[in-house]
Amino acid sequence: MAIAGLLATSSSINQPGIQLPFITNRWAVGTFFLIHIIFGSFTMGALVLGPTYEWIGLRREDPRYERLARSLGNVNLKIFSLGATLGGFAVIVLTALYPTFFVTLITLFFWPAVVAFSIWFLTLGGILLYNLRWDRFRLRKGAHILIGYATAATEHSFLFIIVALDSYLLTPRAGQGLSAFFNPSYWPELGHRFVGNLSWASFFIAAVAAVYAAASRLPANRLYFHWAARTSLVVGFVTLAVQVMLGAVFVESIKQASPGAFHYSLEGPFAWLWLVQATFIAILLVGSNLYFWQSRSTAAGPILTVLVAVASLITMAPAALYPKGMFWLRYLALGAAVLLSLLHWLISRPRARTRTQDLRRSSQVTLAVTGASALLLFLLMGVIRTTARSDYTIYGVMKESDSYGIFQAPSKGFYP
Repeated sequence: MAIAGLLATSSSINQPGIQLPFITNRWAVGTFFLIHIIFGSFTMGALVLGPTYEWIGLRREDPRYERLARSLGNVNLKIFSLGATLGGFAVIVLTALYPTFFVTLITLFFWPAVVAFSIWFLTLGGILLYNLRWDRFRLRKGAHILIGYATAATEHSFLFIIVALDSYLLTPRAGQGLSAFFNPSYWPELGHRFVGNLSWASFFIAAVAAVYAAASRLPANRLYFHWAARTSLVVGFVTLAVQVMLGAVFVESIKQASPGAFHYSLEGPFAWLWLVQATFIAILLVGSNLYFWQSRSTAAGPILTVLVAVASLITMAPAALYPKGMFWLRYLALGAAVLLSLLHWLISRPRARTRTQDLRRSSQVTLAVTGASALLLFLLMGVIRTTARSDYTIYGVMKESDSYGIFQAPSKGFYP
């Protein structure tokens, strides 16, 4: 009887909210979503990069681009379902730990969420068609490239919708429908995340190519992986420069729409995360310049690399080290580091198609460090965005303490 009573009690809907010890509910949910985002965001970036490389290879009649595009397609084929599964698991954890919050959010964005998750069927079909029928389209490359871009478009339709939910948590706008969907930070965050997916994925691909180059015993393969590493690093670096600018716009949108969250993030207990972010950006900028110098040395290479390193160190300095009223020097130094890096890349570019040189050990280390830093930077940005909400789950609307427990609908017909 005692066991039966215990089972009956455990299945009752009137259960107390689940509170995880040590790690806390917020960090548990955040961890699951970050793991999911690693695979999901890489897939989004690679789905755009793959057909783009295939198109460039077709235009230049360079088979290396098609080899790289096909490799990215095979990776997407293997990890897409894993990313989707992890996303579903993260939603289950969110529902269990924050039921009131989850039902409130998903009710507000019910139809967009239905569309977002339904789109995955189209994405999966596109990934299968693009990769498994590659050879059958060898005489119709234009159609094959179009399939690749169409698949990328379906996946980015998911991003288009999911950013609405994510940005609403930090800059909510009164009302429902389009007012909530296109909240003040929606467009800046969408652009920032789209470019960010391309950037970190490219840096990471460059790091993996460097590892393959180091492990390969065939000279032809080593040269190919060196070429793939440089190509990917350049894409990662150029998109990083764009991401930095879009990031500034994103932060400004948060400052205007949710000034309390902005100041809490930059001046509160998690302000040190911004210094860590500046450190990772510095590593990417300095690492890119080191690679440009190591792989194709020029007379100005060492000077530009040192200047970028100095400017990056200035961006990493805590606010207390800046003279009063001179904090703008940090942004000036960051802009200078980006512009000098772009200049270094331009002067280190080959004047024509030349034979790729073998990858030196120092270059391999540089690529590995930048690839790891790009991944950590991408994840850190998500942590900064979450901690900016302080003790809110929806900033200024719902406290974390109000997000637990069984959701009670306020009236009939509340659900869509």
